[in-house]
Amino acid sequence: MSDFVLIALLMRVWVAEAGWTAPRDHAAINGTLQKWVGVRGDTLQAVVRRMVDNHSGALDRSLWLLDLNSECDEPVGWPQKLRWSKYQPLCFALAHRAERALAGRLPDPCHGKADQWRAKRSKMKALRKALRKGYVRVHCGKTVNAFLKEPNLRAR
Repeated sequence: MSDFVLIALLMRVWVAEAGWTAPRDHAAINGTLQKWVGVRGDTLQAVVRRMVDNHSGALDRSLWLLDLNSECDEPVGWPQKLRWSKYQPLCFALAHRAERALAGRLPDPCHGKADQWRAKRSKMKALRKALRKGYVRVHCGKTVNAFLKEPNLRAR
């Protein structure tokens, strides 16, 4: 898988999970994905591809995400009510951040302590359920998502 494909996949995950303007979340998600690579022995490509596949239902509601890429041309299916010219600079910043992530130059604000994340707002139910199961919140600074340590991975 080329770096261009991996950059596009990271961009899609970040926008789907945290939106366009959440660089701390993007870095924390990247750190968590990198940790999955180490713990599970997968490649980053496999981990990110699995993440995109797992969110295919959510992506179906925003099909344009499947066409988001580092060239930042207007994605096929982009909502007509939104001006791409407003989002294109955000796209370029996201692509640059993804390049830095692949180069290992995107510091993890969770310092390698997060194993998972959950939405704080839209799916509070999922976050509460995880906390009841023994997940522990990890402080990563001000983020859109809640980052968590898995109970069975605490010793790592």
